[in-house]
Amino acid sequence: MTDAIKQNEHIYDRLWAKLPIPTHTEWPIWSELQKEIHSGSRLLEMGAGVLPRIPVEGGYFVDLSQAALRKLDVFGGHGVRAAGPLPFCDGAFDVVCAFEVLEHIPDDETVLHELSRVLRPGGALFFSVPVDPALWTGFDDACGHVRRYVASDLAARLANTGLLIERWTTQPNKFKKVIGNFTGVFLRAIAGFPKLTIWLKRKAIAGEQRLQFQWHTGDINQSHDAGGLIAIARKAS
Repeated sequence: MTDAIKQNEHIYDRLWAKLPIPTHTEWPIWSELQKEIHSGSRLLEMGAGVLPRIPVEGGYFVDLSQAALRKLDVFGGHGVRAAGPLPFCDGAFDVVCAFEVLEHIPDDETVLHELSRVLRPGGALFFSVPVDPALWTGFDDACGHVRRYVASDLAARLANTGLLIERWTTQPNKFKKVIGNFTGVFLRAIAGFPKLTIWLKRKAIAGEQRLQFQWHTGDINQSHDAGGLIAIARKAS
């Protein structure tokens, strides 16, 4: 396990142990997700922690955090602890989700291929990532990011695995350099104060749940204006 993965596990395992699991319908992405889910659909979410966007009961979850997986299991989820090739057969799932995950993984190329491999032809991948490397600040360091993406480059890499982006939207994920660096220092400074950290995370979750999405099909690099990309990709039939 790489140092970056260990750092991410350390950062998030403490959070997931203290946070409750929100209802999946509280997330604004649900209106799009439910279009892909039918009776008998098999769903997989990677790196959800205790913030899954898919229904927990009957869903499959891959994560490093044992605290998160234990909570998901209690509510009927099927949790697997893994950091590498996914322990599922080809085309096992109708919907795969990876929200705020890829930017934490050093070897994202393997993960992109694995996400495509376990998705059935015609299935949908939902994901989100921070975009525009020029927006990197100390906030990214404090969150355990290893990169910000150029959106068009990521779209091309996904296409190489058979995943074509159908539509995309944005979420705010950027700071001015000075503010971002200060925020990063602040987040590291309060790491020893779990109650404050949990309070801030709850505020961030509430903000995400209030988002309203406008979907686009044009130049995906326009997502750089917001700093955060959310996209839906379809696996070729």
